[in-house]
Amino acid sequence: MTSAQSNSATRPEDQASSKVLACSRRILLIGDQRAGSWASDLAEAFKKVGAQVEALALRPSGLEETWQFYRHSYLKLSADEPVAKRVRDKVSGFAPQIILFLDPYGMDAAFLTAIERDLNRPPLRLAWFSDCRRTSWKGVSLFDTVFYADSAMQMLLEKYQKEDLPRLKYLPLAANTDRFKPSGIQTRENKIVFAGTLSQGRLKTLQRLRLRGLPIQWHGPQVDSWWKRLRASPLDSAALNQLYQSPALALNLPRKPRTMNGVNFRVFEVAACQNLILTKWVPDLELVFDPYEELTVYRDWDEVPLVFRSLMYDPYRAEEMALKAREHVLAKHTFHHRVQTILETLGQKAC
Repeated sequence: MTSAQSNSATRPEDQASSKVLACSRRILLIGDQRAGSWASDLAEAFKKVGAQVEALALRPSGLEETWQFYRHSYLKLSADEPVAKRVRDKVSGFAPQIILFLDPYGMDAAFLTAIERDLNRPPLRLAWFSDCRRTSWKGVSLFDTVFYADSAMQMLLEKYQKEDLPRLKYLPLAANTDRFKPSGIQTRENKIVFAGTLSQGRLKTLQRLRLRGLPIQWHGPQVDSWWKRLRASPLDSAALNQLYQSPALALNLPRKPRTMNGVNFRVFEVAACQNLILTKWVPDLELVFDPYEELTVYRDWDEVPLVFRSLMYDPYRAEEMALKAREHVLAKHTFHHRVQTILETLGQKAC
């Protein structure tokens, strides 16, 4: 393809604006180890508005916790588990005024009481869900405000928590535009790349596309068995940023039931790299991007070869769409924007 166009947009967070909200609170971010980059990006954005922020990744410790985590994809969060003491030590030492849980699951009131018992004043409890599966439990009323990145989650949250439902707010995911950005490549290769976790279903689809004659490559940890999942290491942001640069097209394969109606991180990150992404059409897509103007979509994997070949006939159009997508991310879909939405939602409680 032709050379990637340079980006001339100014980052919104670098522009002086009287509308930017500040926060001086102490904020603790808690998530399991899969939320590593998500938590660090969010922490960085909170620090830029004046907050004191620390992040805690709930990594399994010992054979029992490790087996439980890799078998069920979550740690058992109860007051009598060792993990409660690890969290309590962090909470007691930092004394947060706000605790934001990223994709929480399975905790109960006794667990939260145990980890907060040394605080003079109870913190404001927030949750932000990116995984639809994590909403299928009855502990949502433990939080003051719940943010969700997939519109299907509101129905799930209301289904499993019919009483004492907290305030709900749609909050899509975002990209860290300091980590995901154009690298100045001169040409794009006429190929498709998929970078991400390689589940059994994804591998099957990718192999079918290759059999259809598509020049497709895939990269990432293979997790089609518990043993491979135990040994898998996710691609870091530097590797992803490099993989998203050179191909003509990046492919997104959302994973149900993790993602139902929503837009995952990959869509925002590829757009931030100023490359074109081909993603499955989902209802939330039009809430965050302009399909056919900023990205390309398919409704069934059989459409992928047709879309790819049409783009090869019009590479300049593909580059124009990629540029528009990056400008849109810079204008509306950075973690700075998400922090501003959180602060606006909380109002005086976040000051």
